[in-house]
Amino acid sequence: NGDPILFQHIFWFYSHPAVYIFVLPGLGIISEILPVFARKPLFGYRWIAMSSLAIALVGFLVWGHHMFTSGYSPYLRIPFMLSTLLVAVPTGVKFFSWLGTLWGGKLTFPTPMLFALGAISVFLIGGLSGPVLATVTTDLYLHDTYFVVGHFHATIFGGFVFPFFAALYFWYPKITGRMYNETLGKIHFWLMTPAFWMMSLGQMTVGTMGMRRRIADYEQALGGMINDPVTVVRDGANVLISHGLGKVEVGHIIITIAGFTIAFSVLLMIYNLFNSLDVGELAGNNPWRSRSPEWQIPSPIPEHSYPTPITVVGEPYDYGLAGSTYVSMTPAPGGDD
Repeated sequence: NGDPILFQHIFWFYSHPAVYIFVLPGLGIISEILPVFARKPLFGYRWIAMSSLAIALVGFLVWGHHMFTSGYSPYLRIPFMLSTLLVAVPTGVKFFSWLGTLWGGKLTFPTPMLFALGAISVFLIGGLSGPVLATVTTDLYLHDTYFVVGHFHATIFGGFVFPFFAALYFWYPKITGRMYNETLGKIHFWLMTPAFWMMSLGQMTVGTMGMRRRIADYEQALGGMINDPVTVVRDGANVLISHGLGKVEVGHIIITIAGFTIAFSVLLMIYNLFNSLDVGELAGNNPWRSRSPEWQIPSPIPEHSYPTPITVVGEPYDYGLAGSTYVSMTPAPGGDD
């Protein structure tokens, strides 16, 4: 007949590492973009590489924190709590490396850089809200509330969505040979980022008030729905009154407005990228002055990218070092081979 607890173990043993499948490529994108616009070598390059391996390893040891309230053995709670808190260590290595890369750099802020920095700030909130759910004592109260929804959105937006948009803007000139509209790109960022903060922090707020996830309406103890009648006692008699907006309802209105604002900003990005295919300025081979190999060939990338094998010398991301060379090769011609 099966065992519900066993099913949850099987489900979460896959589903929590799946989150890192989303996040790890995004963290790599951040590490790729920051040195280009800071004009500095990536600080702690090897530590960043090793931290990715550590996150991938520890990510398979933390699934049980989803099940603190499921009824499994209480003796398993502490090991899963500790392993979940442990994953913050390699993640923190990445944050310190990113800050070290930015420190003292010659920073410029085109749209890809803005989204990379936005990803760092959003992922930080996702990370700081994680230990709250990893700790047994607080998770017992916040499990299956909107706080979990807010934490998940902060993690996925910071680790995947913001880096994905950064990557779209960063490699768009290489893929298409044209530049996107920078003004529209920055409007996209400045619409989406505050709206995301409103949405995620709003979700965490109503979650701490006791709002459950996956619930269509709200208990009267949380303020109820708009204009739900509430029974109160006045002078010893029960009186029905309409309380108007409940405290949770106000939070959900803010969250909804923020969600529509994010959607509008994404539509603006889609218009920008498709419209720039026709009217965008020619990008040239390397508009960002990047040192990585793909930027040393024509834009858009020709069918035969490298007619001869490339030779990689020196260290990656040697920005700001006089006379440094990273790629030595013979570029492919712009036409067909």
